Amino acid sequence: MRRPLRLLLPLLLGIALGAARGENAIPELVLGAEDDAAPWSFADGSGYVNELVRTIYASQGWKLKLEVLPYARCKVMALRGELAGCFTTSQDAELAGKLLFPRNPVIAPRHQLYVEAGAPKASCDPIEKPMRVASTHGYEYTEQINRLLATGRLKPQVVMSEATGLRMLAAGRVEGALLTTDEVKRIDYLLHEARVKTPLRLLCDFGSYPGYVAFNPRHKQTRAAMEAFDRGFEQLQQSGELGRLQLKWEKRALNGPSPVPAGR
Repeated sequence: MRRPLRLLLPLLLGIALGAARGENAIPELVLGAEDDAAPWSFADGSGYVNELVRTIYASQGWKLKLEVLPYARCKVMALRGELAGCFTTSQDAELAGKLLFPRNPVIAPRHQLYVEAGAPKASCDPIEKPMRVASTHGYEYTEQINRLLATGRLKPQVVMSEATGLRMLAAGRVEGALLTTDEVKRIDYLLHEARVKTPLRLLCDFGSYPGYVAFNPRHKQTRAAMEAFDRGFEQLQQSGELGRLQLKWEKRALNGPSPVPAGR
């Protein structure tokens, strides 16, 4: 009995050590990524925000898998806990208590209303006559925009992408288009993606509305994943890598075609 027991002890010890290491190992984190928010997120899984999130988690030793899908579905799956989180999501009042947000956003775009350059309306304040505007399905907008939509000053024509909204504006089917832009995603890029040459004019600037990786509060990985995200983001910021990544995608967006055409 002694010899078999001596042979068995190392095997049992190895199993126990392996189990202990397994408990401490970080499992694969699965996040949803929007499939039609170029150049932040493309349908092929590339994009500024996608690369930013991948870089952050790689720097913290996390395994990351991105599920690329339509934004509305991405958000629903995060709310249900089918995904640990979804990006890019804003801190809309309807999401309060339903999703958790890190300290740091991945983007801070401005929400703006564009009209054709020759449109008769010259001022944003006030919007007295109701306007038909293209708004993107599932997107969160600033409180001011939501008030204008609720009061009927802005009458939404819901579209599946901003490119579609721009094409509707160029065709005269709406009077304006609600767009989100920043240093990476500029208006000239959106016009190129929509294949629209109609001159536009900025009518209203409703301010910045940051977007985040939003996490399900009940998911077992959420707390650790949020801490890892903020830690990695702040390290990239301090090193200057964040600015270099933004510049890289700004140039790519303006100088090259999208990996996947926008505006299905």
